[in-house]
Amino acid sequence: SMSIMIMGYLSYHKANDIISSKVSQVALQTVQQANRRLELLLNEYANRSLIVFGNREIQKGILGEYRESYDQSHNNQKISNFLSNLVNVKNDTLNIYILGVGNASYRLSSNGFAELPMVGKDDQAQEWYKQIIAANGQVVWYGIRPTFIKQNNNEDAKPVFVLGRALKNFDHINQNIGVLIMEFNPEPIQLFMSEVDFQAQGTTFIVDQNNTVVADSNASRLMQPSGLNLPSERSGFLTYVVDGKEMMVVFDRSKITDWKFVGMAPIQNLVSDSREIGFYTVYLVIGFSVVAIALALVFAKQMHKPVRKLFWSMRRAREGDFDVQITDVRSDEFGMLFHSFNTMVTRIKNLIDEVYIQKLLKKETQLKMMASQINAHFLYNTLDSIHWISRIYKVDEISTMIFGLSKYLRISLSEGNDFFTVKESAELLESYLSIQKVRYQDKFMVNMNMDPTILHYRVLKFVFQPLVENAIYHGLENKQGSGRLDICWRMEQQILYFEVKDDGIGIESEKLAELTEVLESDEVVGEHNFALRNINTQIKLAYGKEYGLFIDSTLGVGTKVTLVIPLR
Repeated sequence: SMSIMIMGYLSYHKANDIISSKVSQVALQTVQQANRRLELLLNEYANRSLIVFGNREIQKGILGEYRESYDQSHNNQKISNFLSNLVNVKNDTLNIYILGVGNASYRLSSNGFAELPMVGKDDQAQEWYKQIIAANGQVVWYGIRPTFIKQNNNEDAKPVFVLGRALKNFDHINQNIGVLIMEFNPEPIQLFMSEVDFQAQGTTFIVDQNNTVVADSNASRLMQPSGLNLPSERSGFLTYVVDGKEMMVVFDRSKITDWKFVGMAPIQNLVSDSREIGFYTVYLVIGFSVVAIALALVFAKQMHKPVRKLFWSMRRAREGDFDVQITDVRSDEFGMLFHSFNTMVTRIKNLIDEVYIQKLLKKETQLKMMASQINAHFLYNTLDSIHWISRIYKVDEISTMIFGLSKYLRISLSEGNDFFTVKESAELLESYLSIQKVRYQDKFMVNMNMDPTILHYRVLKFVFQPLVENAIYHGLENKQGSGRLDICWRMEQQILYFEVKDDGIGIESEKLAELTEVLESDEVVGEHNFALRNINTQIKLAYGKEYGLFIDSTLGVGTKVTLVIPLR
């Protein structure tokens, strides 16, 4: 029941998140489409201002390049016709102001065309005028706002969509000769902003780089701070709390003006569909919970009897009665459990009998072995006697070999432990080498280097000597002339590196690859390399898989085998 409630709760929240995300993405796409539509309109406004920017008659009139008064009136007529035609092409242009700094200014408005004196110092001191001059001929967008230039009529109070750009002298392109102000009817922009529909009582507006509202659908927030702190990304969506309400905010930045087209709607309205999912989930949870409780009661009743029987039988087995068997025959999971229990108890009884018999047999075998075993002291004493006889008869080779063998056996057989100290390992190795030096005479020389700080650490008993034996038999024995054997015991960060290096015949690359595969694999690969594989296995079992043997060899140059184990 609890799991159903948790699943229902998580499902509802997941559905809510998905719906919120999808609705936000759809709203963002709607705002992006509206912004592209706005960009088309603003592009068209910019093109119209460019036509004014490039008009020769306006240039001539501002600069006053007239030969006679007739020429001036004729030029003014051309300017009037040009501006009137521009306005009449589309009836959304309200006012055009050309504020010249040379000879004259011009105005086309609802009052008609007029030639005016050149722009005054008051207007030149205005912030908007300075902004237009600073833009150096590029369009400066002001959005929907009150007009900059009052005409002292009823129209002055109505907001207009304003843009401006500096006018340049065509003959001296760096010279500003005035500014152009164009005012458009804001209704087309307001209309399609009001048409943006989130189906959630949302609002749309446009903000500039300072997050000030420069356009909205009903002129209620113009020139006011938006109250939003939008990120610098080109577009996106986020949640914002406005007047205590959680709002979804989507925005898209215009490539033309750097303004952001913003859509805002209450999240509660956007995800109203998810509430239906919430109610549906609650009904499902209640229904499933009732069914689950009913089934649980039935199931518990069915389970109680066989569980008690199994528990009673297990208690008897725990008390040592391994003849107990459950006689109930069932076809369900409890039947399988009963059968497994019976098999297990029978197997345990058989194993106890087997182990008991094996212990008796082992004891008997050990007694027989002890009866026939050669006494270790007898062996040492015999070897000692041979050693002294060889000394008397001055057979130094036999004396050395017998002394080495005696010491080798004494160390290796002592106490029967699997581990002994590094010092004892080194002594065992020296005893072995003393025998081999006599056997091989001048075939090779040995250099053993030992870190004295590691002598007291305990290590595996029989993993060092076989590596030296391999180096002599496989590396140096078949070499032409005498060889060299370098043995090094060193410790780095509590890790023992035992290195056996010979300058013998080396190993072929194919054979070396096979050896490396044998050492790296957990599987038994072939019957060869038994000694190395056995040592490697012992190390990994005793210390862990990261330790073991590592071989490096070059044919004709020599071989280095490194044994790596931790010192404890």
